[in-house]
This record gives sequence, C-alpha cells and structure tokens, in this order.
Amino acid sequence: MKRWTELPKKWPEIVKIALINLCFLAIFIELGAAALYWSKHKQLFYTRSEDQTNEAIAQLGLPINPTTTDETILERLHPFFGYVLKPNLPLNLEFSTRVFNVNNLGFPADYDYPFIRQNPNQVIIGVFGGSVASNFSMYEIENQVLAKTLKEKIPELANKEIIILPFALGGYKQPQQLLILNYILSLGQEFDFVINIDGFNEVALSNLNYQENIALSMPSVQHLLPLRDVASNNLGPDELIAIANIVENREQLRTGQEKLQQSQFASTYLFRLVSTQAAARNYQENLMEFEKIRGQKAQNPQQDFILRIENAREAVDVDTAFNRMAELWANSSRLMKESLENQNSLYFHFIQPNQYYPTGRSFSEAERSLAIIDNHPYQVGVQKGYPVLLETVEQLKRENIPIFNATEIFDNVNEIVYIDSCCHYNQAGNQVFANYIADSIVGFLNQNAELKNRWKSLD
Repeated sequence: MKRWTELPKKWPEIVKIALINLCFLAIFIELGAAALYWSKHKQLFYTRSEDQTNEAIAQLGLPINPTTTDETILERLHPFFGYVLKPNLPLNLEFSTRVFNVNNLGFPADYDYPFIRQNPNQVIIGVFGGSVASNFSMYEIENQVLAKTLKEKIPELANKEIIILPFALGGYKQPQQLLILNYILSLGQEFDFVINIDGFNEVALSNLNYQENIALSMPSVQHLLPLRDVASNNLGPDELIAIANIVENREQLRTGQEKLQQSQFASTYLFRLVSTQAAARNYQENLMEFEKIRGQKAQNPQQDFILRIENAREAVDVDTAFNRMAELWANSSRLMKESLENQNSLYFHFIQPNQYYPTGRSFSEAERSLAIIDNHPYQVGVQKGYPVLLETVEQLKRENIPIFNATEIFDNVNEIVYIDSCCHYNQAGNQVFANYIADSIVGFLNQNAELKNRWKSLD
C-alpha cells in the first residue's frame, strides 16, 4: 500500500520524464524528416524557397475536370463548342502563381473574344487543343517562353508585343478545335499564327466514345454525358456517390496543398505530403470508378434526352475505329490550316507527349507511382492510337502542314515531369514542352524566311 500512496508524489517526476521523452521523440522525428528532405532535394528543409514548395505541390497537381453538382460544376453546355467553362470563374492552376479568369466565351484568358488588335505592333497567337494545350497557354502567359524566344531569334519580332489567346479546354478533341477556330474567325478574330496541341484526346477520349457506341466526331463522352445527364435530370445514385467522392478528393487536395505551403517543420511537411499524395491517388481511383459506372450505364437502352448526341452509324472493329480517329484528326488539321491560310495566318500543329505511349523515357519509381496506373481507361487508346496518328504525320508533312512530333521530348529529362495518371505536366514538364514548341516554330520560320515578311512592314 505504501508504494501506491507514494505514487501521487512521483507524478511530477513521471510527467517530467514523459515530456522529456516526447521532446526527444519529436526532435528525432523532425531530424529524420529533415534528413529525408535532404536526401531528395540536397537542401535543408528550412532554407527552401517558396518556388520549391510550389514545385512539390505541382507534382501533386489536379487537372481541371467537371464535377456535376449545381454548386461545383465548372463547365456549361455550349451549342457550338460542346461545352465551355463557366464565365467569370477564377482558376488557380497547379503550376501557376496567379489566378486566371474565364472570359465571355468560356475560356481562361486575359481578354474577352474576339480580341481586336489594338495596334499594329501586336502579334496575336491563338492556342487550340485540350487541357495540355490550355496548360501551355497559361504557362506561356505567365512565363513568356515562346515570346522571349521569338523576340530573341526572329529579328522582325524583336520589338513586338506577343498576345496569347487560349481557345483550349480539358477534353477538347477534333473537330472541336476546327469548329471553334472557324467560329471565332467568323466573328472577325485575327491571328498571326495558331498553335494546335493535340493527339492524346483524339485517341484516348475517342476510344471511350467508341466503347460507348457514340460517334467519334462527338465531343468526349467523359465530359459531355455528365452534363447531358444534369440537363436531363438523369443522374443515378451510384454516379452521385462517385461525384461526391471526387468533389471530396478535390477539396482534400486543395486543403493539403495549402497546408504544405504553410508547413514550418520538416516533420509536418512530410506528414502533409504523404496525406496529400494519398488524396491524389484516391482522386484518380474515384475518377476511374466514375468512368466504370458511366460505361455500364451506356450499355442500357437509349433514353430520350434533351441533348442530342449522335450514335455511331455502324459497328466497326477496333482497328477500323482507330483508323477513322486518325482520319478525322488529320482532316481537321488540314481544314484548320486552310481556314488560316484564307486569313493570311500561319498554322503549327504539335502532337503532345504522353506517359502511356512508350518511348525512350525511363520512369523513376516516384514518377511511375504518380503517373502510370495499369489498365487505366486511357491506356489502350494511347497505345493503339498514337502509332496510327504518327503514321499519318508524314503524309501531313508532304502536304506542307507544319506538324511536330513531341512524343519523345521527355526522354532525356531525369526529373519528374508528369503530375497525374492522365497526361498533364508539372512546371518542369511545361518548361521542356514550351521550349520545344518555341524552338520548333523559330526553326520553321528561319527555314521559310519569306514568311517573316509579314512583320517587316510593322517595324
């Protein structure tokens, strides 16, 4: 009994020892986390810059995708384009330090459309394509990689004001670029040249159309069908649950990114990094689950929807389908060039790199776990479709279409460039891609000196 009666007298000593041990444990955890940070970045955690934290966040980035509740939906049906973003919506992209606002036609841009040339010293560049093209536009507006290269290497452009006009959105695929181009030209929009970045959506998303018996020329079913179901009040409980999970994951990612920026200790930074990586994986898994539900629903008998979506006219085998995807893609590119030539404008076409198309790139374990998911819904489309597209490139070149194959530009890049299991790049990847586009355009213009005469009269 004496031992138990003396115990209260020892409580202060016990608490003191426990606190000391907890302090040592916290110190050891902090030192361990700092050591891990050093092993990866060769720098003390406490001396890191804000840009380095932003780059780590960019590697966990979240592509802009539609959600389908009235409060969170980012996209709106459009009678000509298929869909656009909600006007006046502020967008904070993963690799950017600024906020972009959606303009009057539903594109993230600094200007409303049509943009009227304000003085003869302006060089107007339009960018068309899907989310990778949209990200390129935003990266270019903020970092001016193309603009600086043009001014440095094309004397006729040295003193010009380069204006970037984005007409690209996540999920766009041909012939959406073609239709948008001709629509905006009909409104009087001028271009000095247009950059079209595509290839991935034309095969990965068109393959989803093929699987659901929707015409290949229709916009992506992944983007269009949820909007159709909202318009027709036709969302089932499984879809609502999947959507709720996706929305929750997006919020977890945003919260995790904010907390990463606020981390003062290496240990809390490491914990938040791991939890945010888990949220990113859950986000991708829930997106795949949503696609699975959509595919099962598409096999049900056709219902009477308020939005008309054209079904495939005939059943074809998979090889024929991919050949038709390539034919549609190539015809759209030809017509974009033709439309621009009628306006005395130049056209440049780039095929974007993607992790599911095998090249000489070696993926680290860290990047592979982030960027590649076995049996991803996009994987078959890319692996079957890219070779068919690339077979068509030589024919387009013979028709004097300036088309550039960028699929191998990451082969000699050692650092991580992909931010998700779809197709998007982090800051390092966007920089490499922007440099490739800038150098390709400059090389083409220097090989065709007569094309630069258009700018000489403006000096």
